[in-house]
Amino acid sequence: MERIDYSSWPRISLSVLPLKLDKDNPRIPDYVPKKFTKDILDYLFANEKIERLAQKIVEKGFINHDPIYVIKENDSYVVVEGNRRVSALKCLLAPEQAPTAKSRRSFEKLKNRLGEDLIEKIEVYVAPSRREVQNVLFELHADGKLQWNRQQKNKFVSSAGIESGESIEEIAERFNVSVTEIEDSVQEYLFEQYFTQIGLPTDLEEQALHSSFSISNISRLVNSSLFKNSTGYRIEKNKLKTDISKNRFDFIISTFIKDLLSKKINSRTLNKTKNIEDYINLVLKNAPESSPDSSSVEFTPTNKGKNSEGDNSSSVKEPTVKRKKQTLIPKDKNYETGVQKLDILIQEAQGLLIDTHKIAGALLLRTILELSVVRIFDINKSKDQCYNNKGRVNGLTENMKALVRREEWFADKGYLTDLRRFIANDSSSWNSLESFNRYAHGEFALPDRDLLQQAWMMTKPLIEMKKIS
Repeated sequence: MERIDYSSWPRISLSVLPLKLDKDNPRIPDYVPKKFTKDILDYLFANEKIERLAQKIVEKGFINHDPIYVIKENDSYVVVEGNRRVSALKCLLAPEQAPTAKSRRSFEKLKNRLGEDLIEKIEVYVAPSRREVQNVLFELHADGKLQWNRQQKNKFVSSAGIESGESIEEIAERFNVSVTEIEDSVQEYLFEQYFTQIGLPTDLEEQALHSSFSISNISRLVNSSLFKNSTGYRIEKNKLKTDISKNRFDFIISTFIKDLLSKKINSRTLNKTKNIEDYINLVLKNAPESSPDSSSVEFTPTNKGKNSEGDNSSSVKEPTVKRKKQTLIPKDKNYETGVQKLDILIQEAQGLLIDTHKIAGALLLRTILELSVVRIFDINKSKDQCYNNKGRVNGLTENMKALVRREEWFADKGYLTDLRRFIANDSSSWNSLESFNRYAHGEFALPDRDLLQQAWMMTKPLIEMKKIS
């Protein structure tokens, strides 16, 4: 462990209001906006009991029993330890900074109670750099009395390593803890960040990112020898890597999360190696095969940048490997089907990103598929068969089952076989008409890129088909 001469750090008095709050505060999740001081105050007020802390300051006085540490960035001092206390003091001096009308009224009253005893300046220690103060923060919050929760500790440890480029062994040595402890923190942090990359429904994503989520059970699963051998999963230089494709890996991790949230699995059901392996084998069996255009995973959160202008800012988090933006239907071809409504919908799909508004995309593709099926009946002069006795179009499933019984309409018998398989597969299969119908109606989780691409692959030949003479 590095020996740092803390006695050499200056202790000075600074005005409270100009102090910057720390956008890299481990208490604040990465997905929370932190560009402005208001963003940080919004989160701290909602989650860290700032108003209650301010009431204690008014009632008992400001007792600086734990040092407040700052670092100098450009011409400003940034608080790296003591953000809760400084936030309370800022709002006592300027109640208009409190995030809600109710909290502003409360702070006005607290300010009036203080009268002339307002605390405008505080003593702080000025650390030479963020890296050097990290050892202090680790002692206070990872091992000390002011404990961070598991996610906060993971974020701090991992961010320290990612920012510095240190190996897991170097981080462990710096903080004087075991390599295993750092490995666990880095792994759980990377997985938590990766949760935003796998297309979870927004409500499930929020639950998975909450501090109450059992991230330790994710570790229990991914540390299994079976999981590692089956996926090639490993952590290398603060990067999450796999040998299998992203679409297959994402399905597996999504299933883990959904089953944990629904309590299908928990720490009791995963308390033995056999139970863990039985569960993983079941998930692997149901996982889709690797998509040809899906590369393996190599993921690390983007390093946090510093903005020297204006207020606190935050960088946009992106995966190391960016996927090319792709539309629901590729733009490489203009389709003229002879059905005006169908042509318009295809053009609409050519302007819709496949990874955006996924349920809307599924609905749009399903409508295109439905019109395409009716079109095949029409060009074969059998359109009336697609309608019931009330003049309404029959269900898509019924029309498609009737379509594949007409072998003579299909020049490509291989495609006919694929289409029959698409119709016949039951709803438990990711590649089925029934599953696609349910996705389109929002009865399942969000459709993923692979299902939407598969739906287009099933639909495209119908759009291009012509009547066989």
